[in-house]
Formats: sequence, C-alpha cells, structure tokens
Amino acid sequence: MLKWVHAQWQVFLGIGIFIAVIPINAFINVKFKLVPRRGFLRMETTLGLRFFMGMMALIYINLISLLLIPGFPVAVPFSGSVVLLLAIMIWG
Repeated sequence: MLKWVHAQWQVFLGIGIFIAVIPINAFINVKFKLVPRRGFLRMETTLGLRFFMGMMALIYINLISLLLIPGFPVAVPFSGSVVLLLAIMIWG
C-alpha cells in the first residue's frame, strides 16, 4: 500500500526552505519593526501572515493541479504558485 510514496530530495529541500524562512521572517520582523499593512488582500496582514497565506496558496495550487491533470509537468503549476507566493509576500 502506498509504495509510490517515498521521500525524495525535492521534498527535503522544500521542507528545509520552509523551515529556514520562519526564523528569517522573525528576524526581519524584530529588526525592522514591521507593522501590519493593507495590500491587495484588503485586510491588515503582517509578513508572517502573508507568508502563511502564500504557502497555503502554493500547496493548494499544486495539489489541485496534481488531482485534475495527473500527467501535467509539475514545474508549470509550481513556478506559477511561487510567483503567486512572492506577489502575496511583497504586495499582499
């Protein structure tokens, strides 16, 4: 059962980047004393909240693309979702 599920280096790289961004985010918030701001999300958000919302969008876009189009190359929705993540982080 589930023999196709096995750890690959891409999974470890993604989890490592995700975990590494959290203390970087905390350092930026403390160092520059960021305040919540309004962007295109139409609500006050902090950098950490925008990061979380962007990661949720990234995860859902990739999962939905895997479910709807199984033979589609993974790089296409991943690159699009990374662009969305960066847009939410910068302008959200």
